[in-house]
Amino acid sequence: MLSTGEEYFHNCVWNFSFRGDFCCGTGHSTEPRYETCQPHHTSCARRKVNLSALNPTELNISSVLPDYPKGAIGHIVHTEKGILAVEKNKILIPPLWSKTFCWGFEDFTCCFGTYGSEKNVTTFECMADWGKCLCAVCPSATTIITSGTSSVVCVWEFSLVKDKVKYLNLRQALYGHTQAVTCLAASVAYSIFVSGSDDRTCIIWDLNRLTFIKQLPAHQESLRSLAINNSTGDIVSCAGSCLYLWTVNGQLLASTSTACSPTCHIVCCCFAEVMDWDTRSIIITGSTDGVVRLWKTKYSHTPEQGAGLRVQSGVTEEPGGTGNKCGKHLVLCRELNPSVALTGKASRTSPAVTALAVSRNSSKILVGDDWGRLCCWSVDG
Repeated sequence: MLSTGEEYFHNCVWNFSFRGDFCCGTGHSTEPRYETCQPHHTSCARRKVNLSALNPTELNISSVLPDYPKGAIGHIVHTEKGILAVEKNKILIPPLWSKTFCWGFEDFTCCFGTYGSEKNVTTFECMADWGKCLCAVCPSATTIITSGTSSVVCVWEFSLVKDKVKYLNLRQALYGHTQAVTCLAASVAYSIFVSGSDDRTCIIWDLNRLTFIKQLPAHQESLRSLAINNSTGDIVSCAGSCLYLWTVNGQLLASTSTACSPTCHIVCCCFAEVMDWDTRSIIITGSTDGVVRLWKTKYSHTPEQGAGLRVQSGVTEEPGGTGNKCGKHLVLCRELNPSVALTGKASRTSPAVTALAVSRNSSKILVGDDWGRLCCWSVDG
């Protein structure tokens, strides 16, 4: 029996239209650039919306920026002023988002830079002692977490004064993985961060104490993406084509295979909180086939099989188990194709979706791809 809030949630789906007039382009211009966005009232995140009416419309080809992308988009941030995006191996530093942290250099160094500029402000060699960096997350204006081929998760403290980084010191080296760490996610609200590895495991760490909390059961493949829901603490992990939903305590709620072909796998993921008062959210994934998929959780006695829906029952044992016959299920509720929205036709060589973000009131889905293009779907109304 569903509560009133749950019934309302299941009757609510998003109605998006493609807004090409302001959100096609790249985040790699040499000057700082904010993609202008029309303001949305917070009430739009609380009303009933219709996901089935999502259509790629109002495309304006002239909105594509003249400078061709220099690489895949790796991080997108929606601010009050507009949309910011940077390429892979680079993240924006909160809360002003005007500075970047970069890695992936041949000498294993890292550097801090200014958004919109290719000039590196400060370079540090201390990360070279920990092998090649593969991933990083910046939960606050003074903390950066990195990891990579060494399998060690490093928590760094830095000081940014008057646009200059004064120092970058190692606070803690955390051991637990046996192979390269490939992805990281952090939540200040729940004081946790999660690491995913080629050893097919995820570890939940305490963000304040910098200690081990729990290791999640082994996935079927190497981890590629992680996300944490700042409202509920729920964790999403992506390994190959499989999507897993966990509680903040590490209990597996549901899992499903998202594969439409043997070679397709998930590259990135994020949460979108549809209702401020609702405890559940939409899960968004981006894959190598260039398609963005929206998932929601649903309670039922048996997995539903319907047109366009792929579900698998929620389980409490290791991933890959048969699971409970009664529980949570992940339901595919919509697919978005940025290439179709941009060109008007499907492509056999659609670029992989490499970055996802959602505006603070969940009225926009921001999508970055392997060609450096940035797209946006916006709630109608």
